[in-house]
Formats: sequence, C-alpha cells, structure tokens
Amino acid sequence: MHALSVIATLLALAQPATHLSIQPWTGTDLQTTSADAAKYRLEVSGRPNATIRLQASNVADGWLAAFCTPKLCSPQRIDTQLPRSGQVVLQFELIRESNDAPKRSGATITGGDGASVAVPTAYRQ
Repeated sequence: MHALSVIATLLALAQPATHLSIQPWTGTDLQTTSADAAKYRLEVSGRPNATIRLQASNVADGWLAAFCTPKLCSPQRIDTQLPRSGQVVLQFELIRESNDAPKRSGATITGGDGASVAVPTAYRQ
C-alpha cells in the first residue's frame, strides 16, 4: 500500500502546476484585439500570484498568434501574473496576415512548466 501512495505522489508532482483551457470566444471583444482574427477564450489557472509564461507555436506561416488583455495584445508570447484567485482569462487570437498565407491555422499554447493546449484550427478567407 505504501508503494501506491509513493507512486501517486510522484505522479502528482510530475503534473504541470499550470492548467490551460481553450474555448471559442463568446464575450465582448477587447478593445486591443483585431476585428478579423479568430478569437478564443484562454483560461489559465495555477498557483495564486505566480507569473506564467505562455508561448504559441505551430502557427502557420503568414499567421500571427496574439495573447490579449484589456491593455495590450502580445504577439507569440506573454508573461502574465495570476491574481489571488489563481485564475485569469485571456483573449487568444489567430490572425491571417497575408493573402498568400494558408487559409487555415491552428496553434499550440505552452506554459513555462510544460502545460499545453491545442488551439482548434481557424479558417479565414
């Protein structure tokens, strides 16, 4: 029985402290966002007051990924501090910047501790 509790503890320690969740954006657009972007609700949870580094990868050439707050949009990556609740919501965007770019792009968002989430594929003409 002791061995099982040791294994459970090791598995818990191996899990990232950050949890990422992505859904379609359903709220009012932030003033800092692009009108033509595919918009997502990125929920980030973790240790209260922790600074979380997020980075986007696997974005198609000619597309830009942006992490947006009410004050700014940061291309490709952002460092954000979690409030005392341990949860924050960001607007994540995929923006097709060029007519020559593929019409579809997804992305992977990764936290500094290895937590990750796949962004559903966006389509833009």
